[in-house]
Amino acid sequence: MPTMLDVDDRPRVAPAVPPATILVVDDGPVNLQVIVRTLNGSGHRILVAKDGRAALDIVRRAKPDMVLLDVMMPGIDGFEVCRAIRADSANEDMVIIFLSALDDVVSKVSGLKLGAVDYITKPIQADEVLARVETHLTRQYLARELKRSRDRLDGELDSAAEMQRRILPQTLPAHPSVDFGAYYRTSRHAGGDYYDVLDLGSDRYGILVADVSGHGAPAAIVMAMLRTVVHTLAGADDPSAVLTRINEHFRYMWGGGMFATAFYGVLDVRTKTLRAACAGHQPPLLVRRGAAWPEPLPVNGVRPLLLMELGEVPCTEHVLEAGDRLVLYTDGITDRESRDGSMFDEARLVATLMDAAGLEPSATIDRVVAEVNAFGEGLEPNDDQTLLLVRVK
Repeated sequence: MPTMLDVDDRPRVAPAVPPATILVVDDGPVNLQVIVRTLNGSGHRILVAKDGRAALDIVRRAKPDMVLLDVMMPGIDGFEVCRAIRADSANEDMVIIFLSALDDVVSKVSGLKLGAVDYITKPIQADEVLARVETHLTRQYLARELKRSRDRLDGELDSAAEMQRRILPQTLPAHPSVDFGAYYRTSRHAGGDYYDVLDLGSDRYGILVADVSGHGAPAAIVMAMLRTVVHTLAGADDPSAVLTRINEHFRYMWGGGMFATAFYGVLDVRTKTLRAACAGHQPPLLVRRGAAWPEPLPVNGVRPLLLMELGEVPCTEHVLEAGDRLVLYTDGITDRESRDGSMFDEARLVATLMDAAGLEPSATIDRVVAEVNAFGEGLEPNDDQTLLLVRVK
C-alpha cells in the first residue's frame, strides 16, 4: 500500500464548527502518522485504529463524528467496516470518508453506496483532506442544528396540540334520548378543525363543527379564538344569529385571506327537531332509520365566515325520528388521499355509514376512522379530520 505524501507543516486554521471527534483507520503506521500530522492543529480530537475490528470497537465506545477509513486492510476491510457502522441507526449522521489507493469508478461507487459521503484517493494532498473534512463536518453540524431546531419546534407544536385538545370537549353531554360521539385528528400537531356540543338547557343542545382554512399554528390560533367566541355567546339557541355574531366578531380579519366554514344546529330533544344554519360547510349526512341510503341534510348555506358580511343567514328546521343519525364532518375525512392520489370522497363515507348502521355511535366512528386510515395506506393525513355523530333515541 502506498505511503501518503505531500504533507506540510503550515499552521492550521481553527475550524468553523465546534471541535469534533475524528477516527482515523489505516493498517499502515506511516499512513496513520501522516494523516494525524495533517489533522494536528485543526482543533479536533483525533483517534486512531490500525484495523477494522479496532475501528468498530472505538466507534461503539467513542461515537466519533467522522471516520477517515482506509479500504484495503487485512481481516475486516474498509467496506465491511462502513457496512457495519451504517447497520447501527445510532450512527446515522456519522460522516465516513474513504481514503484509498483504489481510484477506479467501481470502488468509489461501491463505497458511496455503502454510506460514505466522500472518497479521497491516495497519495493524499493535505489541503484537500482538510478542506473536505471541514466541509463535511460543517454540513454535519448544520444538519444537527437544523434537527435540534426542528425538534424544539416539534416540541412546542406538540404542546400547542395538547393545549388545543384540552379546549375541545373532554366529555360529551349525556341524555337518555340522544347519544353523541366524536373523533378529532390534526394533520400535523395543532390544526384548524373545531367541534363542540353545548348544553343549552331545557333538553336543547347546540351542535357545531367548523373548519378554519389552512393548517398548523395560524389555523390553530383562529380555532382557539373561535372556540372562545362561541363559549361567550349569550343565547346560542338561534343558529342564524350564532353564525352572524361569530362572523361580526372577526370583522378585523375580513379580507385577510383566512376563512372558516361552519355548521351550527340546535337540537331540541323533546320535540326531536333540529334548526340549522350553514356557512360554507358541507351539510351533515342524515341517516334515517330504515332508509336505503344516507342523504345530505337540506340546508340553505351562505358564504364562509371571516371573509365579509354574511347577509341574511337562512335557518332550516328538520323533524327527526327515533333511530335517526346525523353525521357532521370536515373535508379532511372525504379528502383523505391514498397513495395513487385518489380521495376517500363522500360516496365511500356514505357506504361505510350504511355498513355501520346497526352499531353504537362510538363503534360507528371507529368503523369510519378505520376505513379512512386503511384508504390512506399509512400516509399522514393532508388535512385535519373531525367527525361528530348524533343519534336520536
